Amino acid sequence: MADGSTREKFEKEISTAKGGVIISGGSTPRGDVPVWKYSDILRNRKDLTIIAHTGVVKNEEIARKFKESGVKIALLDMVGDNETIKEVLGQPFTVDDYLNSFKYLKKEGIKIVPHVIMGLSKKGEEGDLNAIRLLKEVNPDAVIIVGLMPLVGTAYNEISPPSPSHLINGLKLARDLFNVPVMLGCARPLGSKYSEVEKFAVDYEVDGIAFPEENTIEYAEEKGRKVILSNACCSNVVYDFILRVSL
Repeated sequence: MADGSTREKFEKEISTAKGGVIISGGSTPRGDVPVWKYSDILRNRKDLTIIAHTGVVKNEEIARKFKESGVKIALLDMVGDNETIKEVLGQPFTVDDYLNSFKYLKKEGIKIVPHVIMGLSKKGEEGDLNAIRLLKEVNPDAVIIVGLMPLVGTAYNEISPPSPSHLINGLKLARDLFNVPVMLGCARPLGSKYSEVEKFAVDYEVDGIAFPEENTIEYAEEKGRKVILSNACCSNVVYDFILRVSL
């Protein structure tokens, strides 16, 4: 990831960007990702597809700042229970705060693409699935399913990642509930035992897979799925999907 930690570095990276950019944190102690600090720089690049990790958006004013900064698509994890928000993420938010974030952003005309992390919830698989169900309240423009991975230096350093069936159940529910693009995102456990997850995605009409295995590409072609390869982040690819769906 390019370093945009100062105004000078940010302006340099934006000036040379092509096609689209994803702007992410660090964040403030409260969880904001204050993209709008550099809104004047972003407004000069109307040709870019600007995608942002927003963090929890506390009110309509903050959502409007993202809009005025040229953000076209907002990325934010959806968490389905307050216990996980408090004990796992260590944040002072509630489920309603997450849902309201999406509502504020959508009201400003920003496309919303929630990510649901399978394996995150303190309530197990049912907690993760509940996070997906709750998204019905906000009418997402796309849904991305990812999976928890062990992270060095955290309390989850030795956590067991979600099983293939856990990921499959998340994809299945998202596909069943939403008539919008559904993607298997890049942040997920990989390896030979997870190849069945990718094959399920092909068979169940999931719209895209980040970093698919070569045999998954071959499998999709054998099944008659149209395969389009892209070097872009899945969020940028999702934006293209959204535009096609809305036509």
